[in-house]
Amino acid sequence: MDNRGDKRPAGNDSFSTPPGTHKKSRPSSPEKTGEAINIRNARRIMAKIKHRLNGYKNEDNPTKKLIEYVREDISKLDISIKKKTTVGVFGKTGAGKSSLINAILGEKDLLPSGTLCACTSVIIQVGANVTDSNYTAELEFISKEEWDAELETLLNVLSEDGEEKDGALFNTANEKITALYGEDGVFLSVEDLKKDEHFTNIPEFLKSKIKKIVCEKASDLSDEIGCYIQHDDSRPGESYWPVVKTVTIKVPNCKDFLEHVVLVDLPGTGDYNKSRDQMWRMKLRDCSTVWIVSEINRAAADRDAWEIVSSSITDMAQGGECSSLSFICTKTDDLNPQKYMKASKLKDDDFHITPEDPQYGNKKKIACIMHRNGKAKEKVKKQFLQQDTIKKHFDCDDNFLSVFTVSSEEFTKEDPILNQEQTEIPALKDLLRKYNINHINETTHHYISGALGILSLIQGSKESDAKMMVERSKLYATLERDLHQALGHLHEYCHEIKSSLQALLAKGASESEEKGVETAKEVIMSSRHQTLTALCKNDGFFRAKKGVIDLNSSLARPMFQHINSEFSEFFPVQGKVTEKSLQAKIDQFTIITEDLLTKYENSPVLSHVLKFLKIEEMKLKKVLQQEIVEKKKKIYTSLYESIQKNMQPCYKDAAAIKGRGSMNKKKDMLRDHIESSKSEMFQEAKRNMVALLDRTLEFTVEKIRTGLMESIDVSLLNENTLPFMDIRKDIELLKMLSQE
Repeated sequence: MDNRGDKRPAGNDSFSTPPGTHKKSRPSSPEKTGEAINIRNARRIMAKIKHRLNGYKNEDNPTKKLIEYVREDISKLDISIKKKTTVGVFGKTGAGKSSLINAILGEKDLLPSGTLCACTSVIIQVGANVTDSNYTAELEFISKEEWDAELETLLNVLSEDGEEKDGALFNTANEKITALYGEDGVFLSVEDLKKDEHFTNIPEFLKSKIKKIVCEKASDLSDEIGCYIQHDDSRPGESYWPVVKTVTIKVPNCKDFLEHVVLVDLPGTGDYNKSRDQMWRMKLRDCSTVWIVSEINRAAADRDAWEIVSSSITDMAQGGECSSLSFICTKTDDLNPQKYMKASKLKDDDFHITPEDPQYGNKKKIACIMHRNGKAKEKVKKQFLQQDTIKKHFDCDDNFLSVFTVSSEEFTKEDPILNQEQTEIPALKDLLRKYNINHINETTHHYISGALGILSLIQGSKESDAKMMVERSKLYATLERDLHQALGHLHEYCHEIKSSLQALLAKGASESEEKGVETAKEVIMSSRHQTLTALCKNDGFFRAKKGVIDLNSSLARPMFQHINSEFSEFFPVQGKVTEKSLQAKIDQFTIITEDLLTKYENSPVLSHVLKFLKIEEMKLKKVLQQEIVEKKKKIYTSLYESIQKNMQPCYKDAAAIKGRGSMNKKKDMLRDHIESSKSEMFQEAKRNMVALLDRTLEFTVEKIRTGLMESIDVSLLNENTLPFMDIRKDIELLKMLSQE
């Protein structure tokens, strides 16, 4: 009996290990690592400090205010400044994505896969359930109003005939109607299809609520969610995926590699639903890394896989935060050794095997698999060198692309011929563990250093005599002056960024009036009727089976091309900070210099105050780091959104045109609007981007100013003191934890 889909102890990667192979040791789970133990110990220390402060509730008002500040600062330590790492997973239907994710999770029967026709529009997110041992799924639906509007479009698609008919869109529309309403659904009127009685099995959809499913076994959850994420031709009227936006699955026993990591299955093609396409782009922009999944027998020549990435490149790079790619070749065990050796002109001697060996058959297949794996990796890396679009948008160093050759089938089999390392599933799990551990390390460092800063503030808030108050005032004046000067330099740099991008945008706007408009007209003229309608229904963006069609990007392309290089310099992805970047300037920013720390190192009070301020400065810069990433996404996408907003009334009017000759009328309407509004459209896009950039730069300067001044005020401005607390041992313990 195969129990591989059952729950396993946390940290156990193994299904079964082939005889004669050795299982490689795995990193321990987070709750057993030094970092997890350290942060628990640090939390205990700070809880004790907080409790001791509770005993001073009757102090005078200034002291009470300082106590509340310290207590609040301790509470803030538990607010994580680092969001989860999002891993986007691309791959066509049949590439083996579901089997791959199942193998990584150690759950053979979780994500449905096999002979069913896979749904191409539902976004599936997978993370760890760290609260109990259940398998859970949360389903978010599109709104009833959205579905009613989409229904009309779907029925129009089904009614089209002749040259205006688009086979792919017709099939999608037919699948959606029959999935929800059964085979007779295509013959019903739109009024009948809108009736609530069709959705009695999914009341959450009608109420715009999240549907939650909880199961004790992975296989049970798989059965429950199947109708929400896949199309089953054998059960018309019993599939609900057309109205599902996202499914979030949480799995137990994978805390060691998914506690702070989310796997997002990003469908390669979209449909008529605008909100799903918007969600798709939003999730893509959140991806820290992207996995491209392709069958090994076509990986080297898989243009579609690279095209999906290339067509979405700005949402990953300047408009996102992706810093690496992994190309995953699947189904490596699907190979005929005889045919492979003949095609590759290989002989037994090349593999040092003989027919007399009792294990000859297995050894030959293993040798062929490993040989093809090596060749596939070489070909994929060679093909990557030809991806000019990707290389233009990313700093593609030696660590940017990783290639894996995996066999989910061999990893989950009872009697595999490959050992686990040869399947490379453990290597992918180790990659996820690395992301998870990096998150834990950063959180631990943030907490312990912040705790040390708070204890330094307590040490620096002891009773002060008149002489010490004079020294406090002098230091306050020095820091206030230095902050003003340092912010002045930062403001000058921000002005340089603004001026540079403003000039580039101006050139791009002029060029877009010519080249962008011509490119957009080509997109319009080359689109078939139903594709054009879908484009208008989705506000100028449509993920068709043949690739992404984006009229807004076509219009804005010259503007993007002018700013992309400089924008990447000013706002690079995390971990790849350039000298010209805003983040580099923030990293270099400090008013607590080494000279200042040395000057006051012998002061029993002010040395602690400066340590507190140094750590507060560090915390502030760390918070800004993530905030700037989010704001730069909005700055970059504002260009696109401005043009989309300008085009929206035209898209709406064009989508509503019906009847004979409607395709040409749609095209004429779109061309006329672009031509008549092109100058103002691009100038408005430029103004909006510059204004958003300006607000972001001002926000950055102001956040540093207000954050540091608050810390300076609370630690130096007045005579507030805290009751005596002997925390020397606590400080030593935290220092020891920070060094481990």
